[in-house]
Amino acid sequence: MAIKRALAIPLACRPAASMLSPVLYQPIKLQGLMAIRGLSSTQTIFVGRATTGTARRFYSVISEECKAKLYNYPQIKKLTQAPNPDSIIVDVREPVEYEEGHIPGAINIPFKSSPGALGLNAEEFEENFGFKKPDADKELIFYCLAGIRSTAAEDLAKTFGYKKRGNYVGSYEDWVANEIKKDTVPATSV
Repeated sequence: MAIKRALAIPLACRPAASMLSPVLYQPIKLQGLMAIRGLSSTQTIFVGRATTGTARRFYSVISEECKAKLYNYPQIKKLTQAPNPDSIIVDVREPVEYEEGHIPGAINIPFKSSPGALGLNAEEFEENFGFKKPDADKELIFYCLAGIRSTAAEDLAKTFGYKKRGNYVGSYEDWVANEIKKDTVPATSV
């Protein structure tokens, strides 16, 4: 069964780097394929790998440019090893998910149960979360389990005045997979 508003993009049309990670396509590059499927350039579509079996990441083609910086595992790993005082990693999963494991140094601001958290004043925020509200001049780098909630949280943060935003679209699933891979790769002898 096909996913509604899914668009099959031939592998030959995809950039080589997209085979392993998500890609944001410019609407102009998809117009022909979308027209064939009867889709307009203002509809939300799914772009992903058919072999995954589930629609894991959704992108909108309403905007022609991504306003947030997209992060990958090596960049997040580097931030955990050498934190940047101007960047804050924000886990938007629910507290129970956060407690079961999270990226080192991340703060927890759950998107589902507290979507308006960044709109609270500093006192209310600290009362609710137990730590200081991130300053609007800091870069907030969002992640969740698979990149869906983090994308929504990043978009919502801009409405609360956060201009510097990032999104680790691979999110916690990607983090765990890379950490496990790193720990299980046998050392090579010289």
